[in-house]
Amino acid sequence: MTGLCPSCAHVRVIESATGSRFLMCRLAKEDPGFMKYPPQPVIRCAGHEAQSNPKEPEE
Repeated sequence: MTGLCPSCAHVRVIESATGSRFLMCRLAKEDPGFMKYPPQPVIRCAGHEAQSNPKEPEE
């Protein structure tokens, strides 16, 4: 995956029963300025915070 979301501390990976993966922004729960499922790739984001271990987004 490309863009900022896969390396963000606020991302949650949602996997469907068919194996499709979606990146959910947990900031959207409290701030309507963030989209719950932003179109990818995101290249700029005011809420981006790098993960301490960016290998895999938090499941």
